[in-house]
Amino acid sequence: MSEKHRRAPGGEWLGYPILNLEDIEYESFKSTKYIVQSLVGNRKGRICLLMEHIFYQRFLGAVRKKFGNTSSSSIEKAAGEAVEMWIEGVQSK
Repeated sequence: MSEKHRRAPGGEWLGYPILNLEDIEYESFKSTKYIVQSLVGNRKGRICLLMEHIFYQRFLGAVRKKFGNTSSSSIEKAAGEAVEMWIEGVQSK
C-alpha cells in the first residue's frame, strides 16, 4: 500500500517583505498559532528609542494615566498613537 503524503510547504512566502496571516496556508503551521504569529511578527518594523530617565518616567506616567497600566501593549499603543500623530503633522505641511 502506498500512503499519500502532503506536499511539503513551499518556502516562497518566507521571503515576502510583508507577510500576513492569510499568506500562510500550510496546515501544520496553522495548527500552532504561536509559530504563525512569530513568522508574521518577525517581519514588523522595530524602533529602539533611548530616553532620558525623567522623560521616560513622564512617558510612563502619561501611559498609565491614559490606559491604566504600563503593560507592553499599552506602551506600544501610546507610542503608535504618537508616531501616527507625528506622521500626520509632517504630511499636512
